[in-house]
Amino acid sequence: MRITSGSAKGRKLKGPKGQEIRPAAAKLRQSVFQILGNIEGHRVLDLFAGTGSMGLEALSHGAGEAVFVDSGRQAVSLLFRNLETLGFLDRAFVVKKPAVGAIEFLHRKEKFFDLIFLDPPYDRGYVDRCLRKLKAFPLLAPGGRMVCEHSPREIPSFLSGLEKVDERKYGQTLVSFFEGIS
Repeated sequence: MRITSGSAKGRKLKGPKGQEIRPAAAKLRQSVFQILGNIEGHRVLDLFAGTGSMGLEALSHGAGEAVFVDSGRQAVSLLFRNLETLGFLDRAFVVKKPAVGAIEFLHRKEKFFDLIFLDPPYDRGYVDRCLRKLKAFPLLAPGGRMVCEHSPREIPSFLSGLEKVDERKYGQTLVSFFEGIS
């Protein structure tokens, strides 16, 4: 698993052992960042971060900072190793909490993000649960965008405050792109 482009292009990431963590495929990451365009200086939130591949890719593309959220011990260990390997520790924060609880925690800390990645385990109800929590405890900055990776069987239905602007299919993964609306 490697960073696909940006300042760390080609640099190798530590991957998970076993099936517990599902990193975003290189082709998917490359496509998502082509669609997003310039994210220079953005504040990024990577919920259900796993190896951190989406947030790390964002940092490689010039994001100003990234917050990685995951509750798994293996994921947090991989995150720190990958951040250190790529030299991104100074622009990153890792929150070891379940994503739904981390949303409220980050809201209390008055954190706002220009770009949020949401990639929960598939078909477990996390997509709408997180979208509801993000409505109650807003973290998306004005004009911000959200990228949600999900199963075709779990289409985001709670879109209060969000407008779906694009959707792409990559194998068994759908990627929905949202923009915040007032």
